[in-house]
Amino acid sequence: MGRANTSSVDTENGFKIAHLGKQQKLATLAQFEGKNSNDGEQVINANKKATLSASKAKAKRKAKLAKNSKKKNKK
Repeated sequence: MGRANTSSVDTENGFKIAHLGKQQKLATLAQFEGKNSNDGEQVINANKKATLSASKAKAKRKAKLAKNSKKKNKK
C-alpha cells in the first residue's frame, strides 16, 4: 500500500510515530476487554478503576509538590 506523498517534506517519521500511538491506544483498549465483551458493566468498572488510580496518583504528586513548596517557603 503506497502513500501519495506529493510534498517535498519527508514525513516517514511522522507516520512511524502515528503508527506507534495507534498501537499503544489499541493495547490500552484491549486491556479493558474481558471474556464477556458484550457485558458493558465490566468495561465501565475497569475504566473507572483505571481513572481512579490515575487521579489518585496525580493528587498524591500534587500534594507532595505542595508540601515541598510550603517547606521551601518556610525557610
